[in-house]
Parts: sequence; C-alpha cells; structure tokens
Amino acid sequence: MAKPQINVYRASVENYWLKMLIYGKPGSGKTTLGATADDHKLTKNVLFLNAEGGLLSVTNREPTPLAVDINSYQDMEDIFWWLANEEYKEDKLDINTVVIDSGTEIQNMNLESIVKDKMGQKTRQGKERTGIDDVWLEDYGDSTTQLRRMYRRFRDLPMHVIITCLEGRTQDKDKTEQVHPLMTPKLRESICGYVDIVGYLYTDEKEGDDGNNKTERKMLCQEYGKFFAKDRSPLGKLGMIMTNPTMPKIMNKLIGGNS
Repeated sequence: MAKPQINVYRASVENYWLKMLIYGKPGSGKTTLGATADDHKLTKNVLFLNAEGGLLSVTNREPTPLAVDINSYQDMEDIFWWLANEEYKEDKLDINTVVIDSGTEIQNMNLESIVKDKMGQKTRQGKERTGIDDVWLEDYGDSTTQLRRMYRRFRDLPMHVIITCLEGRTQDKDKTEQVHPLMTPKLRESICGYVDIVGYLYTDEKEGDDGNNKTERKMLCQEYGKFFAKDRSPLGKLGMIMTNPTMPKIMNKLIGGNS
C-alpha cells in the first residue's frame, strides 16, 4: 500500500486567498466593488466571469478588468479547468482574482441546462414537461448538487474568488422577513459555508454639509436583524458596517498593511 502524502501547514495571512460573496439589490455596486480588486497589490489582475452582461459600470476603470462572457453552465466548467490546469499557466495573464458575476444568474443557467437535458422524459406518474420553464422539484436538487461541486472547485483555486449575487427576501414560519443571497436555500447554505466573508451591499442617502442629499455605499459585514452577513476573520476585523467599501479597504483590514 502506497504511503499517503499528507500536507501539514500553519495557516498564514501571507498565503491567504480571500473567498467572498457580495449580495444586494441591482445597482448597489456589487460589480464595481469586485473591480476594485485591481487596486490592491495582492488581488490585482481581475477576471470577470460575466454571466449578467452588465460590465458597463467598470469600463471607465484603468485598467479595464479582463472578462469572459458566460453564456451557459458549461462555460463555467470550461473556465474552471482552464484556471486550474498548469498547462495553461502562460495564458492566464497572472490572474489573481476571479469575480463570478453573478451567482444568481449562474443558477438560472444551470437549471435551464438540466431541464433541457431532461426534455422528453416522464415522471413515474407519466407527467410530461410542458416546456423549458417547467422546472420540477427534483431539478432543484440536481442543480444544488452540481453547483455545490462547481463552487467548491472554485473555492479551492489558488486565487481570490468573489461571487456576486442579487438579494432575496423570504419569510420564515413565524412570518419574519429574512434578507439573504438569492439562491435556493440548500445552495445558499453551502456557498455561505465555503466563503470567509458574506457582505450585504446597500446604498444610504444622507444630507451633506451643503444641504443636498449624498449617497453612500455601505456593506454590512455581520448579521443584523433580518439581514444575513458574516465575517470569519479573527474578532471580525471588518467591523459591523464598512462605508464606501473597496477591495483594498477589505484586504488591508483582513491582513494588515497598505495596498
């Protein structure tokens, strides 16, 4: 029997790869925040996996982030293997951060691919699908299994990974509203377990010194009331709320130092 190869190491911020999920309403600044990873020495050279088709907000940046359009779930599989395969190292342009924009749309694509693959099949009761929008409960289970595996692979890449997501609102059995990333419950639970930071991004209007309203972007970093968020860093280094968050601000708080 071959001797197992065991890699024992001490956790260190010098070898730290941030895994983060940012969620919020459309227009709250999720894509813009992901693009600021180009402004920190440890996270610069960003690749957007563009499933939303909404990169206009970052086209005025210098440098403009690299992007790959995601038109199907298979594209995600292909990009993962391209990033993970050492043979393609010279093609990767020293990418240090991958932004999956967005996880909500990736799940929609995955469900669509599952339904397409099952068109023409019947249930044991003889039920047939009426079309591509006829999604069955079992399809959600298959999707969760596939997406868990995909996100776990991306989590294990030796690079920073940022997932954006729309916000979802549900009510628990006591009719209490909860705000969370817009994914199915089991998938959401898994992904939030994979990442170190879950930030809720929102805008806040307040009156400025000149009497005019001023809009600030804020990120909730710890769970508060109905809003889900988390910061797994020691003693919650990001604090409760970060005003005008950027990736340099986040990285400097997590690992110390300057960008």
